Amino acid sequence: MKQLNLFATYTGLHLAIMQFSYFFVLLINVTSTYVTYATIVIAWMVGTIAGLMITRLPAGAALLAGVVSYYAVFAWVLVDPLAAYTLPLAAFGVAITGLWAGRFFMVMLPLFERADRLFFHENNGFLVGVIGVFVGFTLLGLAFLWWAPVVSALLLVLHMRWLHTRHRYAELRLFRNPSLSPQR
Repeated sequence: MKQLNLFATYTGLHLAIMQFSYFFVLLINVTSTYVTYATIVIAWMVGTIAGLMITRLPAGAALLAGVVSYYAVFAWVLVDPLAAYTLPLAAFGVAITGLWAGRFFMVMLPLFERADRLFFHENNGFLVGVIGVFVGFTLLGLAFLWWAPVVSALLLVLHMRWLHTRHRYAELRLFRNPSLSPQR
């Protein structure tokens, strides 16, 4: 169970890194108004709700799609930062990244005895991630925004793979839907 707690903490860390990296990328390159933060939060929630509802979406696919989407938005805002369609396009990217949050809770909830334990560990990781993003961005600038999302995703993928192979959690198969796979 400690490995699942650690995975939930890593996920919270990753979600914070993704959400606040989007915030800084858009804040620097698109607009520095409350609209940017509101757009990110609303788009993230839309993605999370979609991740809760799309039961056939494998967890690994949601995670990978979110990371690819982040880098696509990052590249787009560097190429055409002040275009009128940049923020709506970024909102779509944020929603895709938010899919992992929804899938994570749907996949992990049955593995935890109680929902409050899952939220406790995920929230602890999220708080560490928020602090880490502010410190990392302050010290490293854009280099942090470039590297932190892929490093956190890689950490998650490696831990997911380890949990699946070592502990046989079919729910954590990277690219197969657990409802279509034999259970452990």
